[in-house]
Amino acid sequence: MTASQRFYLLAILAIAPLAAAAWWPELTKIGLVLDVLLLVAVIIDRQLTPPASQLSASREVDDRLSIGRENDVILTISNSGALALDCLVRDDAPDIAGAGGTLQARLEPQSSVKISYRLSPRRRGAYKFGNINLRYRSKLGLFFIEKKVKVPQEIKVYSDLKALHDLSVKLSHSSELGELHQKKRGQGTDFASLRDYSAGDDSKAIDWRATARRDRPVIRTYEAEQEQRLLILVDGGRMMVSDLEGLSRFDRALNAALCLALTGLSHNDQVGIGIFADKPLLYMPPKRGKPYMHRILESTFAVEPRMVEPDYAGILSYFASAQKGRSLMVVLTDLTDPIGSQALLSGLASLAPRHLPFCVTLKDRNVQQIAASATKEQKDEKEQKLEIYRKAVALDLLSQRELALSVLTRRGCLILDAAPQDLSDKLVEKYLEVKARGRL
Repeated sequence: MTASQRFYLLAILAIAPLAAAAWWPELTKIGLVLDVLLLVAVIIDRQLTPPASQLSASREVDDRLSIGRENDVILTISNSGALALDCLVRDDAPDIAGAGGTLQARLEPQSSVKISYRLSPRRRGAYKFGNINLRYRSKLGLFFIEKKVKVPQEIKVYSDLKALHDLSVKLSHSSELGELHQKKRGQGTDFASLRDYSAGDDSKAIDWRATARRDRPVIRTYEAEQEQRLLILVDGGRMMVSDLEGLSRFDRALNAALCLALTGLSHNDQVGIGIFADKPLLYMPPKRGKPYMHRILESTFAVEPRMVEPDYAGILSYFASAQKGRSLMVVLTDLTDPIGSQALLSGLASLAPRHLPFCVTLKDRNVQQIAASATKEQKDEKEQKLEIYRKAVALDLLSQRELALSVLTRRGCLILDAAPQDLSDKLVEKYLEVKARGRL
Protein backbone atom coordinates (compact mmCIF):
# COMPACT_ATOMS: atom_id res chain seq x y z
CA MET A 1 0.00 0.00 0.00
CA THR A 2 1.39 3.39 -1.04
CA ALA A 3 0.12 6.81 0.03
CA SER A 4 -1.31 9.03 -2.71
CA GLN A 5 -0.72 12.68 -3.43
CA ARG A 6 -4.15 13.44 -1.95
CA PHE A 7 -3.12 11.83 1.36
CA TYR A 8 0.06 13.90 1.56
CA LEU A 9 -1.89 17.09 0.85
CA LEU A 10 -4.40 16.33 3.63
CA ALA A 11 -1.56 15.39 5.99
CA ILE A 12 0.11 18.76 5.42
CA LEU A 13 -3.18 20.53 6.16
CA ALA A 14 -3.57 18.50 9.38
CA ILE A 15 -0.02 19.15 10.55
CA ALA A 16 -0.07 22.88 9.76
CA PRO A 17 -2.17 23.87 12.86
CA LEU A 18 0.16 21.89 15.13
CA ALA A 19 3.15 23.68 13.66
CA ALA A 20 1.45 27.03 14.12
CA ALA A 21 0.57 26.17 17.75
CA ALA A 22 4.04 27.33 18.76
CA TRP A 23 2.72 30.89 18.29
CA TRP A 24 -1.01 30.29 18.81
CA PRO A 25 -1.51 27.49 21.38
CA GLU A 26 -5.26 27.38 20.75
CA LEU A 27 -4.57 25.77 17.35
CA THR A 28 -3.30 22.61 19.05
CA LYS A 29 -6.78 21.16 19.54
CA ILE A 30 -7.71 21.91 15.93
CA GLY A 31 -4.61 20.14 14.70
CA LEU A 32 -5.33 17.07 16.85
CA VAL A 33 -8.93 16.91 15.59
CA LEU A 34 -7.74 17.10 11.98
CA ASP A 35 -5.20 14.32 12.59
CA VAL A 36 -7.86 12.09 14.10
CA LEU A 37 -10.19 12.79 11.19
CA LEU A 38 -7.45 11.89 8.70
CA LEU A 39 -6.77 8.63 10.56
CA VAL A 40 -10.46 7.76 10.56
CA ALA A 41 -10.66 8.56 6.83
CA VAL A 42 -7.75 6.21 6.13
CA ILE A 43 -9.41 3.39 8.12
CA ILE A 44 -12.75 3.90 6.35
CA ASP A 45 -11.02 4.09 2.97
CA ARG A 46 -9.21 0.84 3.68
CA GLN A 47 -12.48 -0.88 4.55
CA LEU A 48 -14.23 0.38 1.43
CA THR A 49 -11.41 -0.56 -0.95
CA PRO A 50 -11.46 -4.08 -2.44
CA PRO A 51 -8.46 -6.21 -1.36
CA ALA A 52 -5.71 -7.05 -3.83
CA SER A 53 -6.52 -10.75 -3.44
CA GLN A 54 -9.50 -10.22 -5.74
CA LEU A 55 -7.15 -9.54 -8.66
CA SER A 56 -5.24 -12.09 -10.71
CA ALA A 57 -3.16 -11.88 -13.87
CA SER A 58 -1.61 -14.11 -16.53
CA ARG A 59 0.57 -13.64 -19.61
CA GLU A 60 0.41 -15.10 -23.11
CA VAL A 61 3.53 -14.86 -25.27
CA ASP A 62 5.24 -17.21 -27.69
CA ASP A 63 8.33 -18.85 -26.29
CA ARG A 64 10.05 -18.23 -29.65
CA LEU A 65 10.11 -14.62 -30.87
CA SER A 66 11.38 -13.18 -34.15
CA ILE A 67 14.12 -10.57 -34.25
CA GLY A 68 13.18 -7.30 -35.93
CA ARG A 69 9.46 -8.13 -35.85
CA GLU A 70 6.60 -7.01 -33.64
CA ASN A 71 5.71 -9.87 -31.29
CA ASP A 72 2.45 -9.67 -29.33
CA VAL A 73 2.32 -10.06 -25.54
CA ILE A 74 -1.19 -10.45 -24.11
CA LEU A 75 -1.96 -9.87 -20.42
CA THR A 76 -5.23 -11.14 -18.90
CA ILE A 77 -6.34 -9.28 -15.74
CA SER A 78 -9.27 -10.68 -13.75
CA ASN A 79 -11.39 -9.01 -11.05
CA SER A 80 -13.41 -11.36 -8.83
CA GLY A 81 -14.72 -8.54 -6.64
CA ALA A 82 -18.04 -6.70 -6.60
CA LEU A 83 -16.65 -3.25 -7.46
CA ALA A 84 -15.18 -1.89 -10.69
CA LEU A 85 -11.53 -0.92 -10.61
CA ASP A 86 -9.29 1.28 -12.75
CA CYS A 87 -6.01 -0.57 -12.71
CA LEU A 88 -2.50 0.32 -13.86
CA VAL A 89 -0.56 -2.65 -15.20
CA ARG A 90 3.17 -2.97 -15.74
CA ASP A 91 4.84 -6.15 -16.95
CA ASP A 92 8.41 -6.97 -15.94
CA ALA A 93 9.40 -7.69 -19.53
CA PRO A 94 13.00 -8.33 -20.64
CA ASP A 95 15.05 -5.32 -21.63
CA ILE A 96 14.42 -5.45 -25.37
CA ALA A 97 12.91 -2.90 -27.74
CA GLY A 98 9.25 -2.21 -27.06
CA ALA A 99 9.32 -3.73 -23.59
CA GLY A 100 7.89 -2.07 -20.53
CA GLY A 101 5.49 0.81 -20.28
CA THR A 102 2.43 1.23 -18.08
CA LEU A 103 -0.90 -0.01 -19.40
CA GLN A 104 -4.39 0.87 -18.18
CA ALA A 105 -7.30 -1.51 -17.69
CA ARG A 106 -10.90 -0.94 -16.61
CA LEU A 107 -11.94 -3.99 -14.58
CA GLU A 108 -15.67 -4.50 -14.25
CA PRO A 109 -16.99 -6.66 -11.36
CA GLN A 110 -16.64 -10.41 -11.89
CA SER A 111 -14.92 -10.01 -15.23
CA SER A 112 -11.62 -10.28 -17.07
CA VAL A 113 -9.97 -7.99 -19.57
CA LYS A 114 -7.16 -8.58 -22.05
CA ILE A 115 -4.57 -5.89 -22.76
CA SER A 116 -1.56 -6.22 -25.00
CA TYR A 117 1.69 -4.64 -26.03
CA ARG A 118 4.37 -5.54 -28.54
CA LEU A 119 8.01 -6.48 -28.30
CA SER A 120 10.38 -5.69 -31.16
CA PRO A 121 13.65 -7.45 -30.25
CA ARG A 122 16.84 -6.16 -31.83
CA ARG A 123 19.09 -8.90 -30.48
CA ARG A 124 18.82 -12.67 -30.48
CA GLY A 125 19.26 -14.70 -27.31
CA ALA A 126 17.48 -16.00 -24.22
CA TYR A 127 15.43 -13.62 -22.04
CA LYS A 128 13.20 -13.82 -18.95
CA PHE A 129 9.91 -12.22 -17.94
CA GLY A 130 9.27 -11.40 -14.28
CA ASN A 131 6.20 -10.22 -12.37
CA ILE A 132 3.01 -8.58 -13.55
CA ASN A 133 2.57 -5.51 -11.35
CA LEU A 134 -0.97 -4.27 -10.61
CA ARG A 135 -1.87 -0.96 -9.00
CA TYR A 136 -5.23 0.72 -8.29
CA ARG A 137 -6.44 3.71 -6.27
CA SER A 138 -8.43 3.30 -3.05
CA LYS A 139 -12.11 4.23 -2.88
CA LEU A 140 -11.42 7.68 -1.36
CA GLY A 141 -8.16 8.10 -3.24
CA LEU A 142 -5.94 8.28 -0.15
CA PHE A 143 -3.59 5.47 -1.15
CA PHE A 144 -2.78 2.90 -3.80
CA ILE A 145 -3.09 -0.86 -3.48
CA GLU A 146 -0.30 -2.77 -5.22
CA LYS A 147 0.03 -6.44 -6.10
CA LYS A 148 2.83 -8.40 -7.72
CA VAL A 149 1.73 -11.50 -9.59
CA LYS A 150 4.66 -13.88 -10.06
CA VAL A 151 4.60 -15.16 -13.63
CA PRO A 152 8.20 -16.15 -14.45
CA GLN A 153 8.66 -17.12 -18.08
CA GLU A 154 11.62 -17.74 -20.37
CA ILE A 155 11.65 -16.91 -24.07
CA LYS A 156 14.15 -17.14 -26.89
CA VAL A 157 14.61 -14.57 -29.62
CA TYR A 158 15.52 -16.24 -32.89
CA SER A 159 16.18 -14.91 -36.36
CA ASP A 160 13.16 -13.91 -38.44
CA LEU A 161 10.86 -16.90 -37.84
CA LYS A 162 7.91 -15.13 -39.44
CA ALA A 163 9.81 -14.73 -42.68
CA LEU A 164 10.69 -18.43 -42.58
CA HIS A 165 7.03 -19.34 -42.04
CA ASP A 166 5.91 -17.17 -44.94
CA LEU A 167 8.62 -18.65 -47.14
CA SER A 168 7.61 -22.19 -46.15
CA VAL A 169 4.03 -21.53 -47.19
CA LYS A 170 5.20 -19.95 -50.43
CA LEU A 171 7.46 -22.89 -51.24
CA SER A 172 4.73 -25.41 -50.57
CA HIS A 173 2.45 -23.69 -53.09
CA SER A 174 5.10 -22.59 -55.55
CA SER A 175 4.69 -23.74 -59.11
CA GLU A 176 8.42 -23.24 -59.51
CA LEU A 177 9.02 -25.82 -56.84
CA GLY A 178 6.84 -28.25 -58.74
CA GLU A 179 8.75 -27.59 -61.94
CA LEU A 180 12.06 -28.28 -60.23
CA HIS A 181 10.76 -31.57 -58.95
CA GLN A 182 9.72 -32.68 -62.40
CA LYS A 183 11.95 -35.34 -63.87
CA LYS A 184 14.33 -34.09 -66.51
CA ARG A 185 15.05 -36.54 -69.28
CA GLY A 186 18.57 -36.84 -70.55
CA GLN A 187 21.94 -37.74 -69.17
CA GLY A 188 21.96 -38.69 -65.54
CA THR A 189 22.41 -41.56 -63.14
CA ASP A 190 18.85 -42.60 -62.25
CA PHE A 191 16.73 -44.59 -64.72
CA ALA A 192 13.57 -42.73 -65.76
CA SER A 193 11.82 -44.51 -68.66
CA LEU A 194 12.09 -46.15 -72.09
CA ARG A 195 11.36 -44.47 -75.41
CA ASP A 196 11.78 -45.15 -79.09
CA TYR A 197 15.15 -44.46 -80.62
CA SER A 198 15.46 -41.21 -82.61
CA ALA A 199 18.13 -40.03 -85.00
CA GLY A 200 20.99 -38.48 -83.05
CA ASP A 201 20.45 -40.50 -79.84
CA ASP A 202 23.45 -42.15 -78.26
CA SER A 203 23.61 -45.78 -79.40
CA LYS A 204 25.09 -46.71 -76.03
CA ALA A 205 21.71 -45.95 -74.43
CA ILE A 206 19.90 -48.66 -76.44
CA ASP A 207 18.16 -51.23 -74.27
CA TRP A 208 18.68 -54.43 -76.28
CA ARG A 209 16.20 -56.53 -74.32
CA ALA A 210 13.43 -53.98 -74.80
CA THR A 211 14.43 -53.64 -78.45
CA ALA A 212 14.07 -57.42 -78.94
CA ARG A 213 10.66 -57.46 -77.26
CA ARG A 214 9.26 -54.54 -79.23
CA ASP A 215 11.03 -55.36 -82.47
CA ARG A 216 12.21 -51.75 -82.84
CA PRO A 217 15.09 -49.74 -81.34
CA VAL A 218 14.38 -48.58 -77.78
CA ILE A 219 16.65 -46.50 -75.54
CA ARG A 220 16.81 -45.83 -71.84
CA THR A 221 16.31 -42.27 -70.51
CA TYR A 222 17.65 -41.09 -67.22
CA GLU A 223 16.64 -38.51 -64.66
CA ALA A 224 19.16 -35.73 -64.28
CA GLU A 225 20.26 -35.41 -60.70
CA GLN A 226 18.67 -32.41 -59.00
CA GLU A 227 19.93 -32.91 -55.46
CA GLN A 228 22.85 -30.59 -54.79
CA ARG A 229 25.13 -29.67 -51.93
CA LEU A 230 24.69 -26.16 -50.53
CA LEU A 231 27.00 -24.66 -47.90
CA ILE A 232 26.02 -21.27 -46.47
CA LEU A 233 28.74 -19.27 -44.71
CA VAL A 234 27.95 -16.14 -42.69
CA ASP A 235 30.68 -13.62 -41.89
CA GLY A 236 30.70 -12.81 -38.17
CA GLY A 237 33.68 -10.43 -38.27
CA ARG A 238 34.02 -6.73 -37.54
CA MET A 239 32.37 -5.51 -40.72
CA MET A 240 29.15 -7.30 -39.76
CA VAL A 241 28.81 -5.77 -36.29
CA SER A 242 27.48 -2.35 -37.33
CA ASP A 243 23.77 -1.62 -37.60
CA LEU A 244 21.95 -1.52 -40.90
CA GLU A 245 18.39 -0.18 -40.75
CA GLY A 246 17.64 -1.31 -37.21
CA LEU A 247 19.47 -4.64 -37.12
CA SER A 248 23.12 -5.57 -37.26
CA ARG A 249 24.53 -6.55 -40.64
CA PHE A 250 25.18 -9.98 -39.17
CA ASP A 251 21.51 -10.48 -38.28
CA ARG A 252 20.45 -9.27 -41.72
CA ALA A 253 22.79 -11.81 -43.28
CA LEU A 254 21.72 -14.59 -40.92
CA ASN A 255 18.03 -14.01 -41.71
CA ALA A 256 18.77 -14.40 -45.42
CA ALA A 257 20.99 -17.43 -44.77
CA LEU A 258 18.20 -19.24 -42.93
CA CYS A 259 15.71 -18.49 -45.72
CA LEU A 260 18.17 -19.96 -48.20
CA ALA A 261 18.71 -23.03 -45.98
CA LEU A 262 14.96 -23.64 -45.77
CA THR A 263 14.66 -23.37 -49.55
CA GLY A 264 17.50 -25.84 -50.09
CA LEU A 265 16.07 -28.36 -47.63
CA SER A 266 12.63 -28.00 -49.22
CA HIS A 267 14.23 -29.01 -52.54
CA ASN A 268 15.81 -32.06 -50.89
CA ASP A 269 19.31 -30.64 -51.24
CA GLN A 270 22.07 -31.25 -48.72
CA VAL A 271 22.36 -28.00 -46.78
CA GLY A 272 25.05 -26.98 -44.31
CA ILE A 273 25.78 -23.72 -42.53
CA GLY A 274 28.87 -22.14 -41.05
CA ILE A 275 29.55 -18.94 -39.13
CA PHE A 276 33.06 -17.56 -38.83
CA ALA A 277 35.12 -14.62 -37.58
CA ASP A 278 38.85 -15.07 -36.93
CA LYS A 279 38.00 -18.75 -36.49
CA PRO A 280 34.98 -20.97 -37.17
CA LEU A 281 32.21 -20.14 -34.69
CA LEU A 282 29.77 -22.76 -35.95
CA TYR A 283 29.78 -25.52 -38.51
CA MET A 284 26.87 -27.82 -39.32
CA PRO A 285 27.81 -30.16 -42.19
CA PRO A 286 25.46 -30.50 -45.16
CA LYS A 287 22.54 -32.82 -44.51
CA ARG A 288 19.19 -33.44 -46.12
CA GLY A 289 15.66 -33.23 -44.70
CA LYS A 290 13.40 -30.49 -43.33
CA PRO A 291 13.86 -31.60 -39.68
CA TYR A 292 17.47 -30.40 -40.02
CA MET A 293 16.12 -26.85 -40.15
CA HIS A 294 15.14 -27.01 -36.49
CA ARG A 295 18.69 -27.98 -35.52
CA ILE A 296 20.07 -25.11 -37.58
CA LEU A 297 17.77 -22.62 -35.83
CA GLU A 298 18.70 -23.88 -32.37
CA SER A 299 22.42 -23.78 -33.19
CA THR A 300 22.46 -20.26 -34.64
CA PHE A 301 20.14 -18.30 -32.34
CA ALA A 302 22.81 -17.37 -29.78
CA VAL A 303 25.84 -16.82 -32.07
CA GLU A 304 27.07 -13.20 -32.09
CA PRO A 305 29.56 -11.38 -34.37
CA ARG A 306 32.95 -10.28 -33.05
CA MET A 307 35.09 -7.20 -33.49
CA VAL A 308 37.91 -9.08 -35.18
CA GLU A 309 39.30 -9.29 -38.70
CA PRO A 310 38.43 -12.66 -40.30
CA ASP A 311 41.08 -14.79 -41.95
CA TYR A 312 39.04 -15.19 -45.13
CA ALA A 313 41.55 -17.25 -47.06
CA GLY A 314 42.15 -19.68 -44.21
CA ILE A 315 38.51 -19.93 -43.14
CA LEU A 316 37.14 -20.48 -46.65
CA SER A 317 39.84 -23.05 -47.33
CA TYR A 318 38.87 -24.84 -44.12
CA PHE A 319 35.20 -25.05 -45.02
CA ALA A 320 35.96 -25.99 -48.63
CA SER A 321 38.21 -28.87 -47.60
CA ALA A 322 35.44 -30.23 -45.36
CA GLN A 323 33.18 -30.79 -48.39
CA LYS A 324 33.31 -34.21 -49.99
CA GLY A 325 32.04 -33.06 -53.36
CA ARG A 326 31.36 -29.99 -55.43
CA SER A 327 29.20 -27.49 -53.55
CA LEU A 328 27.53 -24.16 -54.02
CA MET A 329 29.35 -22.12 -51.36
CA VAL A 330 27.40 -19.00 -50.46
CA VAL A 331 29.31 -16.42 -48.42
CA LEU A 332 27.24 -13.63 -46.85
CA THR A 333 29.57 -10.79 -45.99
CA ASP A 334 30.41 -7.19 -46.79
CA LEU A 335 33.29 -5.56 -48.58
CA THR A 336 34.75 -2.13 -49.22
CA ASP A 337 37.41 -1.64 -51.89
CA PRO A 338 39.53 -4.23 -53.74
CA ILE A 339 42.58 -3.54 -51.57
CA GLY A 340 40.75 -3.64 -48.22
CA SER A 341 38.88 -6.77 -49.27
CA GLN A 342 41.83 -8.48 -50.96
CA ALA A 343 41.80 -11.39 -48.51
CA LEU A 344 38.11 -11.98 -49.14
CA LEU A 345 38.53 -11.72 -52.91
CA SER A 346 41.44 -14.16 -52.88
CA GLY A 347 39.61 -16.60 -50.62
CA LEU A 348 36.50 -16.65 -52.80
CA ALA A 349 38.51 -16.97 -56.01
CA SER A 350 40.41 -19.94 -54.58
CA LEU A 351 37.16 -21.91 -54.23
CA ALA A 352 36.81 -22.26 -58.01
CA PRO A 353 36.87 -24.52 -59.96
CA ARG A 354 36.28 -27.26 -57.37
CA HIS A 355 33.30 -25.38 -55.91
CA LEU A 356 30.93 -22.72 -57.17
CA PRO A 357 31.52 -19.57 -55.05
CA PHE A 358 28.66 -17.14 -54.49
CA CYS A 359 29.33 -13.84 -52.71
CA VAL A 360 26.33 -12.03 -51.15
CA THR A 361 26.68 -8.48 -49.83
CA LEU A 362 24.30 -5.92 -48.31
CA LYS A 363 23.68 -2.53 -49.81
CA ASP A 364 23.55 0.46 -47.50
CA ARG A 365 20.63 2.57 -48.71
CA ASN A 366 21.79 5.49 -46.58
CA VAL A 367 25.07 5.66 -48.52
CA GLN A 368 23.15 5.42 -51.81
CA GLN A 369 20.82 8.25 -50.80
CA ILE A 370 23.74 10.48 -49.83
CA ALA A 371 25.48 9.74 -53.14
CA ALA A 372 22.31 10.51 -55.12
CA SER A 373 21.34 13.64 -53.17
CA ALA A 374 21.55 17.05 -54.77
CA THR A 375 23.67 19.68 -53.07
CA LYS A 376 21.39 22.25 -51.45
CA GLU A 377 22.14 25.95 -51.41
CA GLN A 378 22.54 26.62 -47.72
CA LYS A 379 23.23 29.87 -45.95
CA ASP A 380 25.99 28.31 -43.90
CA GLU A 381 29.02 27.77 -46.16
CA LYS A 382 30.52 25.30 -43.66
CA GLU A 383 27.45 23.05 -43.81
CA GLN A 384 27.45 23.22 -47.60
CA LYS A 385 31.09 22.09 -47.76
CA LEU A 386 30.35 19.29 -45.30
CA GLU A 387 27.48 18.06 -47.48
CA ILE A 388 29.69 18.08 -50.58
CA TYR A 389 32.35 16.16 -48.70
CA ARG A 390 29.87 13.52 -47.51
CA LYS A 391 28.55 13.04 -51.02
CA ALA A 392 32.06 12.65 -52.41
CA VAL A 393 32.87 10.01 -49.80
CA ALA A 394 29.63 8.13 -50.54
CA LEU A 395 30.31 8.18 -54.29
CA ASP A 396 33.82 6.89 -53.73
CA LEU A 397 32.57 4.08 -51.49
CA LEU A 398 30.04 2.98 -54.10
CA SER A 399 32.63 3.14 -56.87
CA GLN A 400 35.15 1.07 -54.92
CA ARG A 401 32.45 -1.41 -54.00
CA GLU A 402 31.43 -1.90 -57.62
CA LEU A 403 35.07 -2.38 -58.55
CA ALA A 404 35.48 -5.08 -55.90
CA LEU A 405 32.35 -6.88 -57.09
CA SER A 406 33.52 -6.73 -60.69
CA VAL A 407 36.81 -8.36 -59.64
CA LEU A 408 34.83 -11.24 -58.12
CA THR A 409 32.77 -11.63 -61.30
CA ARG A 410 35.89 -11.84 -63.46
CA ARG A 411 37.24 -14.56 -61.18
CA GLY A 412 34.20 -16.76 -61.74
CA CYS A 413 32.28 -15.92 -58.58
CA LEU A 414 28.52 -15.37 -58.56
CA ILE A 415 27.55 -12.13 -56.83
CA LEU A 416 24.44 -10.61 -55.31
CA ASP A 417 24.40 -7.10 -53.88
CA ALA A 418 20.98 -6.31 -52.42
CA ALA A 419 19.29 -3.99 -49.94
CA PRO A 420 18.34 -5.53 -46.55
CA GLN A 421 14.59 -5.67 -47.22
CA ASP A 422 15.16 -7.50 -50.54
CA LEU A 423 18.08 -9.71 -49.60
CA SER A 424 16.22 -12.90 -48.61
CA ASP A 425 13.89 -12.91 -51.63
CA LYS A 426 16.64 -12.16 -54.13
CA LEU A 427 18.97 -14.72 -52.61
CA VAL A 428 16.32 -17.43 -52.87
CA GLU A 429 15.55 -16.42 -56.47
CA LYS A 430 19.23 -16.53 -57.39
CA TYR A 431 19.63 -19.97 -55.82
CA LEU A 432 16.60 -21.33 -57.71
CA GLU A 433 18.06 -19.91 -60.92
CA VAL A 434 21.41 -21.61 -60.28
CA LYS A 435 19.62 -24.86 -59.54
CA ALA A 436 17.36 -24.69 -62.59
CA ARG A 437 20.31 -24.05 -64.90
CA GLY A 438 22.34 -26.90 -63.44
CA ARG A 439 25.32 -24.69 -62.68
CA LEU A 440 26.69 -27.30 -60.28
